[in-house]
Amino acid sequence: MSVTRGLAQKFGRVLGFGAGHIAGGGAGPDAAGLRRGDLSQAVLPAGLQPANGAAGAVAQSAQTAEFGGKHVLVADDSEINRTILRTFLERLGFEVTLAADGVEAVDRWQPEHDLVCLDIEMPRLDGMHAFLHIKDEASRRGLPVPMALAVTVNALTHEVTAYLHAGFDACLPKPFSRGDLVELLRRRWPAPV
Repeated sequence: MSVTRGLAQKFGRVLGFGAGHIAGGGAGPDAAGLRRGDLSQAVLPAGLQPANGAAGAVAQSAQTAEFGGKHVLVADDSEINRTILRTFLERLGFEVTLAADGVEAVDRWQPEHDLVCLDIEMPRLDGMHAFLHIKDEASRRGLPVPMALAVTVNALTHEVTAYLHAGFDACLPKPFSRGDLVELLRRRWPAPV
């Protein structure tokens, strides 16, 4: 809940659950049928909605062109986190492949993936070990290792050091904004001038 609350705050929202409705998100008809812990009717934050107006469309088009044609593998055991990352990345022009855990990530990795975004704590196989398998497979085939982001709440200094030592390019701490993601992507693929 704290990660979700932090993400909501980054988008200027307040998130809390009360008896039978979502507090802070409005008690209108959209929240009326929800029960404590029921996210079946949850919606993405306004920050994930399409940009309005000509300026927003131009900015969106420029960023789509900036990363267009690149492929990414996203692995996270949280469907909400996969949806947020997929939405951000697709709007930046990436072709997105999703996986629900580390085993699926290893199975779905393809040489055309320019980027892998891996949650560190996942069932069956964690993100650290999934990336080690992907690196080994790329090396075995004589292929370049894709850019790798550790997408995690575990972002203390010693944890980030371990990710970098394992070969991750960077850590994207949860919760994160679209701007945080773009900043890390531009380390590998600088914006055209």
